[in-house]
Amino acid sequence: MSSPVESRRAEIVNTVREHGHARVDDLAQRLGVSIMTIHRDLDALAEEGLIERVRGGAEFVDPEFAETNVSTRRETNIAVKKALAAHVAAFINAGDIVALDDSTTVEYCVPDVLEARPMGIITHSLRVMQQVSAQAPQVLLTGAGGRFCHETGSFLGQATCSAVERLNATVSIVSTTCINAAGIYHPDEDAAITKSAFVRLGSRKILVSDSSKFDNVGMHFVARLSEFDDIIIDNNLDADQRALLKNTGATIHLVETSVPTPTLQPPSVLK
Repeated sequence: MSSPVESRRAEIVNTVREHGHARVDDLAQRLGVSIMTIHRDLDALAEEGLIERVRGGAEFVDPEFAETNVSTRRETNIAVKKALAAHVAAFINAGDIVALDDSTTVEYCVPDVLEARPMGIITHSLRVMQQVSAQAPQVLLTGAGGRFCHETGSFLGQATCSAVERLNATVSIVSTTCINAAGIYHPDEDAAITKSAFVRLGSRKILVSDSSKFDNVGMHFVARLSEFDDIIIDNNLDADQRALLKNTGATIHLVETSVPTPTLQPPSVLK
């Protein structure tokens, strides 16, 4: 679970993103903490490049193609992610070896995956490794190492891909940042090639994502939608998006949820 500080700072970033700016006194009143606490929060978030400090408050920093901070993403769309995760266990059998990527959506799938009693878990997410180790020490846990990325809390890049080349899984569960007709994409090259390696690991491939990813832009290719056996997504799709998914050949599982909040802002030129 995220700490109160992480949750509060995620709420600050979401507020600043939604309104374009926020005042210190308004944030303190909204979150029920002191003005000094908000000042410390804003200083920390500014150091991470998530907001810009201005006199009396903060302004939003356009992230262009960059994904938002992992702590912020972890605290965004919690109800949507839990609803999607609840549908994952039906695809896991006792004795499966399950490959899990480092997305926050997949993090929320971990308890449901473990309830299905898999034999093993393969992951490059430090957070998932900690969850599995604490909640199910009897499960064979394999961590794919390489270059550790503090921004995502996971191991990424060619060394991580090489680490999984000799492994095999019965099921892969991945999420993504961008969905379009050509497939799924990610703004970061190392994250994209690592996700691709995890897609290839599983005999059965499952994409778990929320519908806001259709509005995003990602530069680096991860996988074609037709590579997936199952796509689990919320039902907040327009007619074109439904038709696109239907034509992939995957089995589409629509989950009723509230409308998800985007975690990656499209470039203004594309709006």
